[in-house]
Amino acid sequence: MTSFSGFALRLISKTDRLRLRIMDRIYADTWPARFGMCGEDVGIRYPCTITAPHHAKLGNNVRINRGAYIRAEGGLTIGDNTHIARNVTIYTINHDYRGDALPYDEGLIKKPVVIGENVWIGINVTIVPGASIGDGAIIGAGSVVAMDVPPLAIVGSAPLRILKYRDREHYEHLKAANRFGGEDGKLYRKAAKA
Repeated sequence: MTSFSGFALRLISKTDRLRLRIMDRIYADTWPARFGMCGEDVGIRYPCTITAPHHAKLGNNVRINRGAYIRAEGGLTIGDNTHIARNVTIYTINHDYRGDALPYDEGLIKKPVVIGENVWIGINVTIVPGASIGDGAIIGAGSVVAMDVPPLAIVGSAPLRILKYRDREHYEHLKAANRFGGEDGKLYRKAAKA
């Protein structure tokens, strides 16, 4: 029987590490021209997804690690010397739950994210549209950044809490009218049952 750690060691073999280094080099050679602005010595580790990079501005010595998923359509600024750990998710867009379908329609709400200089963002952090992180801040692993973080603050996620409620009348109206969002919020046309 193979232990989990033994499996993980086989999974990341010398060949796999070489492939990752090659892909890192390809990223280094191709990504800078895609950004709205890209400083010097930017490191983006493969695999990483950044949509609409032309809406992103990266300072000098920015590091984005493996598994990051970044939606930059709403505008993204990352300051000098900011380091982003693995599996970080940054969204600058969101669906509109107040639209014409449930749970949301195809309309998008864009809100820029601004990350200051000298920021350290830990593994598995999620940053929501409109959030701003001040210079020198540290964001603890697994945190959800749903508000502005002041400069030099060290933050971690608080216990789960209710933020607000949907408009019940609007919700019930859309539900009764069978207005449901399908893929990408496009109106879902459910086939009538025989």
